[in-house]
Order: sequence, then C-alpha cells, then structure tokens
Amino acid sequence: MKKILFLLLLCPLRLCADNLGTLFTVMPDSLLPTLTANNRRDLVDFLSNGMQAKVRNRLDDYVQLDTLTDTYLHLTLSKVSTVEMKMLFMQDSVPFVALIRTLATPVKDSQVTFFDCTWQPIRSLSIPKLPTEAFFAEYPDSVSRDMGFAQRSIDDLRLMAVSVSPENAIFTVEVSTNELAEEEKRVARRYVRSVRLRWTGRDFVRERD
Repeated sequence: MKKILFLLLLCPLRLCADNLGTLFTVMPDSLLPTLTANNRRDLVDFLSNGMQAKVRNRLDDYVQLDTLTDTYLHLTLSKVSTVEMKMLFMQDSVPFVALIRTLATPVKDSQVTFFDCTWQPIRSLSIPKLPTEAFFAEYPDSVSRDMGFAQRSIDDLRLMAVSVSPENAIFTVEVSTNELAEEEKRVARRYVRSVRLRWTGRDFVRERD
C-alpha cells in the first residue's frame, strides 16, 4: 500500500519532468475549449515528426503549433489569439506551468495563470501588478504634460501583453499605446518601454536595463 501511495505521489512530478508536450496533450479541455484531446495529440505528433503541425479545431478553424521544446510551447489558436506555455521550477525543483493566453483585437491583452503538474491552479502565484510609471523611461519636462495624460490613459486601460522567453524564465510585459489620442500616442511611443520580470524560483524580480 505504501509503495502504491508513493508512486501516485510521484506521478505528477514524473509527468512534468517528462516534457511540456506530454502535459499539453493531457491538459483539461476547459483550458483551451476549442481544441480536443485528439487535436492536441495530433499537433504534438506532427511537429515531433517534422511535419507542419496544423489541425482544424472544434470551430473548424485552423490551429498551429509553432514551437515545442521540453520547457516551452507556442500555439496560434486563431488570427487574433495565441497561447504560450512555459515550464518553471520552484526553489525545491518542483516544476509547474505558466499558461499565457493573449487576445489581439487589435490591442493585445494577456491572461496569465499558473498550474501544478496535475493542472490544478496555483492561486497564490501571479504576475505582479506593475505601476504605470514602470513602463515609462525618463522624459524631459518639455513633454511632461502630454506624458501625464498618456500615463493616466494607460492606467485606466491597463491592457497588458505578456510573453515568456523560450530559453529562460524571463517574462516581458508591455502596455499598449494604441488607444491613446494621437498626440499622446506620438509622444508616449518615444518613452514607453517594456518591463522584464525574471522568475527566481521563489518570486518575480524586475530585470533592470
């Protein structure tokens, strides 16, 4: 009995330690409802065999698996929707998964959620909320009025695009300037910058330029 219990406890870690493709094929349908389990398996099989990983989903639209490594996945769900998955590790080497769903209509907005290897949500973990000022480089007093309007407008919208590096545990967070008035947009684009956050195994820390 003890041996069986040990194996059951070990299963999630073995599954996660295998590769992200395996986790993708067994993820709950509810997380990506337009894809069936067969869709996910076919995508992984096609890409693993050097074929174009493209299938039709439940809505009869094409879905493409663009990139798959042991720790990273990029999926194009539609013309306006993408998914990234990244395997990360806690300080004690316990693996977990970041799932980034991004919608561009046309302004990009991302939802980031974290799961353990049994696809249970880790509710205690999230991308830290960044102050609007974090996305602005220093700017001269001559544009302070326009920049003040731009900061307030961006703060009201708070549409953020999040992506993660395939090679490491660095997340890039960007805010959109598309919805600003033309003059604010013209000025803001010169000073708005992305923010990079690195997962340390315990929390997210900002990478300085």
